[in-house]
Amino acid sequence: MESFSTAQRAFAEAVGTALLVFIGAGSVPAILLLEGGTKAPFSGADLGFISMAFGLVMIALVYTVGKVSGCHINPAVTFGLAVTKRFPWRDVPLYWGAQLVGGVAGAFAMWAAFGTRALNLGYGFGVVHFDHSTTRWGSAMLIEGIGTGILLFTILGIVDTRSPEGWAGLVIGLVIVAIIITVGPVTNASLNPARAIGPLFVTTIHGGVHNWTQQFLAYIPGNLIGAALACFAYDWMASPRVVQTPIKEAVTESDRADLAAPVATR
Repeated sequence: MESFSTAQRAFAEAVGTALLVFIGAGSVPAILLLEGGTKAPFSGADLGFISMAFGLVMIALVYTVGKVSGCHINPAVTFGLAVTKRFPWRDVPLYWGAQLVGGVAGAFAMWAAFGTRALNLGYGFGVVHFDHSTTRWGSAMLIEGIGTGILLFTILGIVDTRSPEGWAGLVIGLVIVAIIITVGPVTNASLNPARAIGPLFVTTIHGGVHNWTQQFLAYIPGNLIGAALACFAYDWMASPRVVQTPIKEAVTESDRADLAAPVATR
């Protein structure tokens, strides 16, 4: 038997409502900021296409490589799973190394496909950054942490054996779309150190616009901390109390007359 405490149920309701407001209502100022001309590198329509691109490729990857490696493809995901003992620490360096190599390889492929035309667009290689004149470092770290936390919270929820099977790819892809729509106008929505470092590395060796300081002091800490806190929060919220023996069975004995009846009929 399983049961959830009052605190767990209240926490689940609070988190659900908070995420609804942050993503749903938060998309309003996000779009208005874009339309207000705040030096954002893309428009509202651009943001929609970018978020859909990330969401759709994630759906495909979950169903293709998920069966092989679990489809972390994000150092923050690996870190969050490791700190909550879902993933062995001995394999973390292997996964992080593979993710960084993949991120750089993807960026080189983008360079080969689009050439210097993409670089001439400023942040055309997909380098994430935030504007110091409008966004503080703490705000950037916070919103990246929240975005990554929402992603991990969703991942753990949909892969939980008590959740409907077969929906992981679609649910994870769609939540990425939602997160990017809200977080994108502020930090370009990294949510993933490997995704950010790959384009940043290629842009750096090509002589384009880059900012490593933001990565190491805002993005990466925000991603890792947000992932870990979300995993701990989900574990606390979704782990029910297990009743080994129901009270009625523990204090009630079988009727001795029923036990003796078969003997009497022999």
